[in-house]
Amino acid sequence: MLTTTHRPNDGRIFEKEAKSLAKEHDVTIIAPSEDGGVGENEGVRVIAVRRPASNLLHPVTLWRAFRACLGHECDVIHCHEPDALLVALLLKAAKGRKVIYDVHEHWPSEIPFDLGLPNATALTRFLESLLSPLELGLARFADAKIAVSESVAERFGKNGTCPVIISNYSVAESAPPPALRAGGNRNVVYMAGNMQMFHGIRECIQAMSKVAAIYPDVSLTLVGDVREDIGAIAAGTDPRPSITMTGYLPYREMYETLREGSIGLLVFQPDYYNAYIGLPNKLFDYMLCGLPVVASDFPEIRKVVGDAGCGVLVDPTDPDAIAEAIVYLLEHPGAARRMGESGRKAVLERYNWGEMEKRLLGVYRRL
Repeated sequence: MLTTTHRPNDGRIFEKEAKSLAKEHDVTIIAPSEDGGVGENEGVRVIAVRRPASNLLHPVTLWRAFRACLGHECDVIHCHEPDALLVALLLKAAKGRKVIYDVHEHWPSEIPFDLGLPNATALTRFLESLLSPLELGLARFADAKIAVSESVAERFGKNGTCPVIISNYSVAESAPPPALRAGGNRNVVYMAGNMQMFHGIRECIQAMSKVAAIYPDVSLTLVGDVREDIGAIAAGTDPRPSITMTGYLPYREMYETLREGSIGLLVFQPDYYNAYIGLPNKLFDYMLCGLPVVASDFPEIRKVVGDAGCGVLVDPTDPDAIAEAIVYLLEHPGAARRMGESGRKAVLERYNWGEMEKRLLGVYRRL
């Protein structure tokens, strides 16, 4: 498993794909980290290449990942970014290794965003026009392609050339049963891997301030690494909502924290195309924990929330709309409970990683 941007313990790469593959294969993850080093985690070997402090030095990370991959014997290189795909294809040409390209981002829009370029400018559109054909051209030489959703997969062709869809569904056995929540529980939960403005942090806090004007005991728990100045954002609100930040949590602790909540927020902003078409892990994790969700009315999210009847869709750019949805769920605990139960049932029956694991192992068997 070769990644040049995701952390070694990434939810999709490690917690789902690598653990599933380890049931039938020897699995090694090569991924960047702040420290580097070699170790083993739950039967998966991890080679962490040291990542420079500045993103401008990403070519150094790429070179280190290439060297690590070159020195590691394997049958298949399963890569997760366009530059990792380039490395894998070079090794395919040199050593005859099979290559799987795993597409879980819309990279032509994600890369300009990561570079700090504003959305929908001439420069951004020009860069996207270069990146898209380059990625598609490289992907033609992969032995297999998988994608996280139909929206992400559609650029890569149809019928025999279309990637196998392997979605970020939750691993049902990872989470304990939902907690029995007291009727007065007003702890709203928001989770993201690395919280940034496009995750809707500002809009969440503004909405929670409006809710706090009605329910002074309401609280917001932020689960994950926070990259923004939460204090500065909250300082501009009145009343200022109660906010707790947990930092990064391992999966089991994450689920235990989610179970203490009453509502799950997922209000990604339409700042760029990848965010707009995304189907985040967090949605299924909320559902698995029995939480009703307040979620962005975006295409992939709408399909799941509408199908499962597990929450309220909102305009994520409107704090008033987010607040109204939260207040509705707080004031209608019966409806909120039914949504939570419907979401959990949908994960256990349909949106479960077990089916995705079968598809993933099937891709490897065909290779």
